[in-house]
Amino acid sequence: MVIDIEELRKDLINDDYGAFFGAGFGGALMESFDIRNATAEELVRIAQRKGIDLTKYEIV
Repeated sequence: MVIDIEELRKDLINDDYGAFFGAGFGGALMESFDIRNATAEELVRIAQRKGIDLTKYEIV
């Protein structure tokens, strides 16, 4: 499976911003900085940890 990493990165960052601004979860803001610099493998691990369905990022 080939994943659109930049789309995944964008959505992970937006998810963290929502957690920070909507719920005041400070750790989400810190994680968003890590996501900006993460490798493709790290992004996939973060997405899996969050339960994100990676098939929606599959490039066909």
